[in-house]
Amino acid sequence: MPETTALLLEQIISAPLIAIVHAQKESAVSTLQFLISQMEEREEAGKKKKIPLMLDFSYTQILQDPESGKIEAVPMKMSIPIVTLVPIPYISIDEAELEFKAKIVTSKVREDKGLKSVSLYAIYGAKEDFDLSGELRVKIKAKRTDIPEGLARMVTALSNSIPVVRDEGK
Repeated sequence: MPETTALLLEQIISAPLIAIVHAQKESAVSTLQFLISQMEEREEAGKKKKIPLMLDFSYTQILQDPESGKIEAVPMKMSIPIVTLVPIPYISIDEAELEFKAKIVTSKVREDKGLKSVSLYAIYGAKEDFDLSGELRVKIKAKRTDIPEGLARMVTALSNSIPVVRDEGK
């Protein structure tokens, strides 16, 4: 594009905002893909279901028999959903700051169904020194935010379902 091409002012303003919305969408898709990667597909009663991947481990717990007072080493096992052990990647754009300096170079009046509107065409450059290089500064602050309520409930339900049982195999 030649350096002196004029763009609609609304395009200059909306393009970075649209890019931010697309970035938010990509972040959401990445979170969903992560969650799906922490599941395995099983078929139960002819239906495919997503089941959380589990981390199974055994350990020995020292317990005291309340009746006899005898202390014994009891083999135990635990099965934990992996998704409850790792941070779920979920970020959002907290703030976006757009800086540009535009020079209105022309305008066009449009009429649609009796309503008139004006389209402004501008060239833009850096904020400090106006030139025709077309610089646009975008400053975005992304942060890890609280996970959505549904996801929090899923993780809580999975955490609450972690069984700790005597390992009868030992």
